[in-house]
Amino acid sequence: MGILSRFTDIMSANINSLLSKAEAGNADKLLEKYIKDAKDSVGQVKAETAAVIAEETGLARKLADNEVECDKYENYAMAAVKKGNDSDARKFLTYKNRLETERDELTSQYNRAKDNSDKMRQLLKKLSDDINSAEDKLNELKRKLTVAKQQEKTQALVEKMGNSPLSGIDNLFDAVQKRVDAADAAAALNKEFAKETNEVVDLAKKYDVNTQEVKADQVEDQLAMLKASLGKQE
Repeated sequence: MGILSRFTDIMSANINSLLSKAEAGNADKLLEKYIKDAKDSVGQVKAETAAVIAEETGLARKLADNEVECDKYENYAMAAVKKGNDSDARKFLTYKNRLETERDELTSQYNRAKDNSDKMRQLLKKLSDDINSAEDKLNELKRKLTVAKQQEKTQALVEKMGNSPLSGIDNLFDAVQKRVDAADAAAALNKEFAKETNEVVDLAKKYDVNTQEVKADQVEDQLAMLKASLGKQE
């Protein structure tokens, strides 16, 4: 199958529709393959385009030569007529007509060659534009993939740290702090209760008459014993 017969299929290739079918995981690989295939095609298209352009150029030259020849034999015919040589003029005009018939065929061939070369040039430009677009998209895609991979690593690290034994340290700290607060509250309550109890006891002693009398009797007894002891010593 020749390059021109594949022209329609190649021209219908579209990088955006190609990417729309790609999965996120293999989009970069798909683009790299597309670029490689496109660059390979460019080499083939350039070679065949050169051949088509050469054919167009050759036909254009033949057309130009044909026109020169037609004009030349028409001038010969005119010169023959001026000299009264109608027979020679007829020969020149007959040959000129043959050249004009050939020119019609050359013109038809040239137009086909020109159409082919225009398509080949269009194809080359299309492939070149697609390659440039694909390379730009590939670079952009790689940058996005790099960012995405870094984000995935960061997220994985965050999740891993969330499952770390140290991740529960805050809860443990809160639990210990609650126990400390409870103990402090109990101690403060006990201290307050003990203070109230001591105040009541001290206040009760103030009104405890029996206790005061017992203490007074004890003092008198101790004094008597002391005197008795001194008397014996004398």
